[in-house]
Amino acid sequence: MEKQKALDALKEYAADPSACLKNWKAKTGKKILGYFCTNTPEEMIQAAGFLPVRILSSRDTISLASRHLQSYSCSLVQSSLESGLRGELNYLDGTVFPHTCDSIQRLSDIWAENLRFPFHWDLVLPVKLHTESARTYLISELRRFLKGLEEFAGRAVSDEDLRKAISLFNENRLLLKEISRFQSQNPGRIRPSDLYAIIKTANFMAKEEHNPLLKEFVAQLGNGRPSHSAGPRLFLAGSVCDQPKVYDLVESCGASLVGDDLCTGWRYFAEDVSPEGDPIVALADRLIRKVPCPCKFNPEIDRADRLLERVKASGTQGVVFLLLKFCDPHAFDYPYLKEKLDKGKIPSLLLEIESGGLPLGAMETRLRAFVETLIQ
Repeated sequence: MEKQKALDALKEYAADPSACLKNWKAKTGKKILGYFCTNTPEEMIQAAGFLPVRILSSRDTISLASRHLQSYSCSLVQSSLESGLRGELNYLDGTVFPHTCDSIQRLSDIWAENLRFPFHWDLVLPVKLHTESARTYLISELRRFLKGLEEFAGRAVSDEDLRKAISLFNENRLLLKEISRFQSQNPGRIRPSDLYAIIKTANFMAKEEHNPLLKEFVAQLGNGRPSHSAGPRLFLAGSVCDQPKVYDLVESCGASLVGDDLCTGWRYFAEDVSPEGDPIVALADRLIRKVPCPCKFNPEIDRADRLLERVKASGTQGVVFLLLKFCDPHAFDYPYLKEKLDKGKIPSLLLEIESGGLPLGAMETRLRAFVETLIQ
């Protein structure tokens, strides 16, 4: 399969994840478990024989979910519950709720009461990640999660099962990192909308099917259109972005996307799991090594410093913060990150986004004006 054919397949899957997952389930007969956070140890779900799928729902209208949620709940929470209540997630056999923001934690209770999937699990990850007691607790919590998966699967999960899953996911992360590096070093060679499809599909496709497509794409990277430097280099930062139109705007404004710091992007695949030793311990250590999001605390890894390092390494000329409306953790985090970028003399722009009904006209005007300031 050539690069374009691989990319076309990925874009087709990204356009309709639900159809892709229903077809996969009919073909394999296996169960699918949804999850809500990048900190979910997908390898454990995979090792138990299930497909891990990130729940990222985007809807134009919310009606059923508004009966259960406050109006100031973020659009990720509202859209996901709306899709669940409408039966649009009926391909799921269960859901995993890692300990993250307050909204996701409370959504777990509403979800369990109203959707009643066969499997429901609250994975209570520690907030502090830098102490030995936190590491000990995290390992014990992952072992508890494994027992729950084993009971649902009706079989034991061996260390070898876990190591095979770790190897499969490490390969996926390696390929995504290679694509990300190429994107940073060759602005314009990968369209922002194409990159969105590549990373979007990583969040829900079976890695056994996704990895071969990524390999074909990577193998042909050097044969694409020549690089161009017509537009300023932009870097996206924030939490989640399941909005392909945002990526389209970057291109329509004449800019090149050279990197991101999103949990639906770089933070999803940045850290590998060690193939050595106890696999549960290795999975725990990966979570500890990751750059913490605003819902976690690790004073040994400064999120702003890491962001500035990556921004400068990519030659970025401007950073666009994508703030999900009503996302308090990232709203509280933003001033600190902006201050760090200001000190590093990196211009930045804040755009508030939400599922469906994006004010594209206003966003394009602001983004285009920002891009023009970078050219001057």
